[in-house]
Amino acid sequence: MNGSPATPPDQDRTSKQAAIAQPPHDGLPLQGWRRTFSSLYGNRDFTFLFAGNVGFFFGMQMMMILSGWLIIHEWDNAAYLGYMLATAAIPMLVLAPIGGVVSDRVDKRRLLLVTQSLLVVTSGLVTVLILSGRIQFWHLLLITPVSGAAFSFNIPGRQALVAILVPRDHLMNAISLSSAAMNASRIVAPALAGLLVVPIGIGGAYVVATVCYASAAVATAFLPSSMPRRVKQFTFLEDFTGGFGYIRGSTLLMGLLLFATVPMLFAMPYQTLLPVFANDVWHVGSAGFGMMQAASGFGGFAGGIVAANLDAYRRKGTLMVVAAVGFGALLFVLALSPWFAVALVLMAALGFASMTFTTVNNTAIQMVIPDEYRGRVMSVMMMTFGLMPLGAVPAGIAAQSIGAPPVVAASAVLFILTTLGIFVAAPSLRTLDRGMDEGRARETARRAAALSPPAVPAPAPSTARTPGTSITERL
Repeated sequence: MNGSPATPPDQDRTSKQAAIAQPPHDGLPLQGWRRTFSSLYGNRDFTFLFAGNVGFFFGMQMMMILSGWLIIHEWDNAAYLGYMLATAAIPMLVLAPIGGVVSDRVDKRRLLLVTQSLLVVTSGLVTVLILSGRIQFWHLLLITPVSGAAFSFNIPGRQALVAILVPRDHLMNAISLSSAAMNASRIVAPALAGLLVVPIGIGGAYVVATVCYASAAVATAFLPSSMPRRVKQFTFLEDFTGGFGYIRGSTLLMGLLLFATVPMLFAMPYQTLLPVFANDVWHVGSAGFGMMQAASGFGGFAGGIVAANLDAYRRKGTLMVVAAVGFGALLFVLALSPWFAVALVLMAALGFASMTFTTVNNTAIQMVIPDEYRGRVMSVMMMTFGLMPLGAVPAGIAAQSIGAPPVVAASAVLFILTTLGIFVAAPSLRTLDRGMDEGRARETARRAAALSPPAVPAPAPSTARTPGTSITERL
């Protein structure tokens, strides 16, 4: 015994959780690289989530490249590529809202473990079929929707955990680093997949991609349990409808989600037409197409690193709109550019602008929503990826008739006009920083209340007579 008072267990637990939620900064503002990686500094839980995200992104990017390579190598049928895209996108579009509801009702760590393990099983099954020489296209048509379903539950849980494990003051940094890791995987993973195919074959490259998925599962196992904190329990149907009801009731959130959806419908289908530009406009073939993808990924990586240092920037609404309009303007110039060298620079600038816009938009959404709705709102965001084929199909049909450049140019103009229209029609977007501050204050207070030990009621005064005390003294 040292004579100091013992720390109550509840208070000790609270102090430990608070220490995890707020990484130590030695009392000084973080500078240089420590500032760039501030959300990782001293935050063990987010470090494991980030490591799992890196493995997840690398596995996903490698699988995307290898599956297309497998189809062309085995069956040489371009139509099969479209079928594969549809079988992956439709489950994401249909199941994403259900995945969001499940994410808000169960332990997110367990949800990620189950779905990540399912991805390991599906990719491992394709690997075995390739290595054994038994792979058929109908195998892919059966297995790919299962992987798409796993993504529908895995990705909302991963996105929701970022805001749970990271303090609000470092949330934009955390989202920026996650986005930068995703774009780094877009640069490295396709090249790695292509390099591996030559010495070890497609089956061997699938083994490496499966190991990446497995590493994400191992990192997830080190995360803390994350059960939802809910004041009242609801049925599954009530949660499902309640999520959409909450979104409808928030003009700021509706505006932010529209900002996240518009690019998928009007601007992002340009990626589907990039092979046409590579072959028919700039005549650079598959090698040039790979360089374009790498340039876009490099720009996105740079944008993620820059955005990681903008937590304290006070005009995020303006930054988001400028980045979006800049993206549309760059896309318009890209569509009309006759020079491949200029196109590479524009692709990098597009990646930078896209990442800046996406990071601010995602950070704002994460900041303004309560924890109990986080998974459902993230699942609605994920549905926008399922909407991409809806924009790509008419864009492809139009490009077949009038050419890819005018289609992409028209899409860029529509994107800019729609973006400005949403900004004008939603006044809450012009006061985005205030809405984010209110969300930060609300969730900080909620978490502080959740971690505080319950108040112990004071004992009622006793009316029993104490020896040596008169009734007058007790009164």
